[in-house]
Amino acid sequence: DRPKLQEFLDHCTVSRSYFFTIRKCGNPECQICLPPRLPPDVFSQLHAFPDPVPGEDGHYKGFEEVYGTDTTEEYRPSLQQKVPGLAANSHGIPFAPSAQTARTVGKTVKCIACDKPRVIYSTHKLTTQDQMILKRVLDLYQYSCGCELQELMPQERERAPKISALLDRVFVRANLHCTSPVEIPYFSAGIFPSICFYCSDEAVEQIEGAYPTCESCRANHILPFKRKNVENAREKRKKTRK
Repeated sequence: DRPKLQEFLDHCTVSRSYFFTIRKCGNPECQICLPPRLPPDVFSQLHAFPDPVPGEDGHYKGFEEVYGTDTTEEYRPSLQQKVPGLAANSHGIPFAPSAQTARTVGKTVKCIACDKPRVIYSTHKLTTQDQMILKRVLDLYQYSCGCELQELMPQERERAPKISALLDRVFVRANLHCTSPVEIPYFSAGIFPSICFYCSDEAVEQIEGAYPTCESCRANHILPFKRKNVENAREKRKKTRK
C-alpha cells in the first residue's frame, strides 16, 4: 500500500537472507534516487554484497573474488539440504536426539535465515555454569540450519577449555535445513512454547492427535502432521508379546 516506497525498494535495494544493500543506480536523470554525491570513479567501485559462491576446493570463494559480480542465493548454506560428510538421514549426534536429551538442556538455538528454533541435545543435565557458558556462545555467534555448535568457536576452543568441554557435550542436528519442519522432540519434550510444526509461527491451532499448525500453513493445504499414538503402540507390543 506504499507504491513509492515499493518502487524505491525494487530499484535501489538488494534483499537477501544474510544482508540488505541500498545503492543508488548512478543515473543523474533518475527520478527515483538522487544523483550520487561521490566522484564517479569512486561510486563505480561500490557494489551490492555478494552471495556465497562455492570454489573448486570445497570452500566458498573469498569476498574479493566475488565482489562486483552477479550472484544469487542458490548456494546459501542454509538452503543446502545435504551436509558434506554425512548420510542423508544422519543427525551427526553420538547419541539419540530424543525428548529426554532435549530436556537435559532445555534450550534451542534460532537459525538466522529461517528463524526456526533448533533443539540443543545433551545426555547430561547442564550445570548453572554450563548454562551461562552456552548462553554466551549463542549470544556471540550466529547459527544457521545444517551447522554444528562446534563450528561456532573453532579457534577460541583452544584458549577456552571450559567452552571446549561444554561443546563436546551439547549438539544440534547436522542434517537440518531451512525447509525442515520443527523437530518432533521440540514438542514431545513438553518444555518449549507451542509453535507451528512447519513454519514456527506462534499463532497456532492445536488439533487433537496432531502437532500444532498455523492458519497460513493450513490455508496452503499443509495438513497437520499426526502425532504417533504412544498408548496404541504400547498395546500392540503387549499383544505381540502374548
